[in-house]
Amino acid sequence: MTEEKRYRVEPRDEPPAAYRQSLEKAKARSVRRKHGPVMTIDPETTTLTSPFSEAEDEWRWMVIDTFGTRSHQVANVFLHHLSTLCSSAWNEAAKLWVPNGDELTAVLHIVAAHRPKNEAEAALAAQIAATHMITMKVAKFAYDHPHDSRTVASYAKLARAAASQIDTMAGMKGKRRTTRQQINVVHEKHIHQHQHVHVGGAENSEGQCDATHTDQRSVARAGQVEGCAKVPGPDEERRVVSLKSRAG
Repeated sequence: MTEEKRYRVEPRDEPPAAYRQSLEKAKARSVRRKHGPVMTIDPETTTLTSPFSEAEDEWRWMVIDTFGTRSHQVANVFLHHLSTLCSSAWNEAAKLWVPNGDELTAVLHIVAAHRPKNEAEAALAAQIAATHMITMKVAKFAYDHPHDSRTVASYAKLARAAASQIDTMAGMKGKRRTTRQQINVVHEKHIHQHQHVHVGGAENSEGQCDATHTDQRSVARAGQVEGCAKVPGPDEERRVVSLKSRAG
């Protein structure tokens, strides 16, 4: 007689007040979102039908609007293509493989999120959904086999392809981001001014060069001469002759 194991269930704590506010905001945002198409599969006939017992015609129009068309045949073709991407389970009663209804609903919501306005945009939206489904399956295999470089490279290519498709969809809708580069050329003009100092007698020089007419450099040189060493001259009056300090 084996002893039954009893598992103790730990009591769960109540969420804090701040977390409760986030939950309420998330619920309010989800409720405001519009309803998307919901698919279900009849287990006996394996056909795609409405999950509701009533309003069958209205449900069909929601699916048709998802693909940006008014044709029932076009919607059926899109549904058939997308249903083949989903995982399937064997139906013993119908002796057929039946696609997963939850996955098909998710794929339809991806298409509806792009809001295609015509069949061309719906085709691109379906390709985006298909790329997403394949990318997730390859990502799972790459996660289980990280050393398989070919699988990892395939996942990287699929991720870039998905980004390119989304950018193409934005371009079709006129929402592609553009980058503008502006270069400003500024011309700078430098004006040099020279200042001349007139010391005495300049007014009566009549345009002739005068010893008293000198600029700032001459004044600076005069100051250097005054600071030089002085030696006596050879004349009788013994006048002092100014020489540069290096000459002395």
